[in-house]
Amino acid sequence: MQLIRITILVAIVLAPTAHADTEFVSKIQVYADSDHTQVVSPVVQARSDVAPGTNVNVGYLVDAVSSASVDVVSQASARTIKDTRHQLSTGLSQQLDTFNVRGAYSYSRENDYLSHTLDVGVQDELNDKNTAIGLGYTISLDTVSRANDMNFARDLRVHHVAASLTQTINPRLIGQVTYELGYAQGYQASPYRFVPVRMTVESPPELWVAETDPDTRYRHALVIGANQAVGEASSLQGDYRIYRDTWGIWSHTIGVRYFAHISKRIELRLRERFYTQTRASFYQEVYSTTAKYMVFDRELSTLWSETLGAKLEYTFGSHIVGELKLDGFYYNYANFAPLSSRTGVNVGLGLLLTY
Repeated sequence: MQLIRITILVAIVLAPTAHADTEFVSKIQVYADSDHTQVVSPVVQARSDVAPGTNVNVGYLVDAVSSASVDVVSQASARTIKDTRHQLSTGLSQQLDTFNVRGAYSYSRENDYLSHTLDVGVQDELNDKNTAIGLGYTISLDTVSRANDMNFARDLRVHHVAASLTQTINPRLIGQVTYELGYAQGYQASPYRFVPVRMTVESPPELWVAETDPDTRYRHALVIGANQAVGEASSLQGDYRIYRDTWGIWSHTIGVRYFAHISKRIELRLRERFYTQTRASFYQEVYSTTAKYMVFDRELSTLWSETLGAKLEYTFGSHIVGELKLDGFYYNYANFAPLSSRTGVNVGLGLLLTY
């Protein structure tokens, strides 16, 4: 509660000095799925132009999680996990002629996880602002622990680099290409997951072994997207992402979003996302003997998912915008024995104040 008060106070303090505009956002999101996981996430954010070309922002997020997911709860670790994550973030961006330079920091803490994240980036606009080149770098310094175990602490370092090219093709069409490179080093398993060793899926486990992942992971992704104006007040966005990592996973993602201004006060967004991936090279549905790498993680199995969603924004006045969002999703796991599929919803409600 103290951090929420601080965030609101910063928003109020920034308002009188704003040279362009100041925004305050308050949202709450509720997630629930058929695998006995629920997450409630309130968030508050404030953003202000404190000087010509200078923008600052602060935010505070809470994730209240309750989960009895089958990939966590096993005969070796039977429990319902409840935890609360708190995240405080702040950022600054500065316009320097055609360059925009940004930096941000976030601090996240929960019962068994601590994270410090630093993000920096630069974007240059060329060709009368018809072309934009961007480059960004993010590093996360994380510590993974285990509840009620003072002797368990593991480090994880995650680096991410993204380079993008955005091009105005004509007055109604914009295209973008982005390449992403990620590198993770350290503990990447779950301290709560244990892997059953057995001859078949139906056989009772002979023993349970703590989950082990490789210590390093390189990720590569290429994203191609476009934004096309449709009619006088609508637009259609689409993107395709291909991904490959050194754990042997290939994935493909197709996303489509349609924005329609139904009236001066109402905007509707519809979205669809299809995702499919292969399993990790060391992933097995059944481990009949112990191995160097053993996992019980459905996210490393062969899977595909479909997400459909809608968001409605209503402008109450010149300074107030309300938001209502609903997403529904389905995941199918081809070779994860405890769970063949799951469904769920994401419901969000928000309010944006501008002054």
